[in-house]
Amino acid sequence: MDWDDAAEAWDEGRAQRAYAAAAFESLRRAVGGLGRSLEGARVCDFGCGTGLMTERLAPLAAHVDAVDTSRAMLEVLRAKIERSGWDHVAPRAQTPRDGEAYDLIVCSSVCAFLDDYPGTVRDLVQRLAPGGLFVQWDWALDPDSDEPFGLTPGAVRACLEGAGLQDVSVETAFEVTVDEQTMRPLMGVGRKPTG
Repeated sequence: MDWDDAAEAWDEGRAQRAYAAAAFESLRRAVGGLGRSLEGARVCDFGCGTGLMTERLAPLAAHVDAVDTSRAMLEVLRAKIERSGWDHVAPRAQTPRDGEAYDLIVCSSVCAFLDDYPGTVRDLVQRLAPGGLFVQWDWALDPDSDEPFGLTPGAVRACLEGAGLQDVSVETAFEVTVDEQTMRPLMGVGRKPTG
């Protein structure tokens, strides 16, 4: 898919909006279940696209670095930032800010597209503050599909644990049906050690 070509109409997609809303609610449940809060968090939305997750995080977080490789997707997000006056949301191309220690890094439907999933996650985990959370949502691999795509729960667990995260959990995040298409993405969560 050419993400730049898809950017202008991305937010109009019912499936994209439903997915983002359900992912955010699953994030709130996961963070709350760990006795944490999104309020005042320093967040990196890695692979933010047009910012469907970012716009849900912005009212709560102290700061959000919204990172994506698609300049057209970031332009859509910049327009949202301008309209909303979010001076604490920073769209960035390709990499999170050097030296930043995030409380939370989220990757929504990103990791299965990465050329080096384990290497990218290791790099992102280094940018977490001690005790910080890494959360990803990705499509579960269907090996019987004509064009298999996605990740297995075992691959997600191995990647997160291999990156040094603790208390790793991998489960189906939610189930949402839009236009007769049912979405059941995996959600991987891990915590960076405090010591």
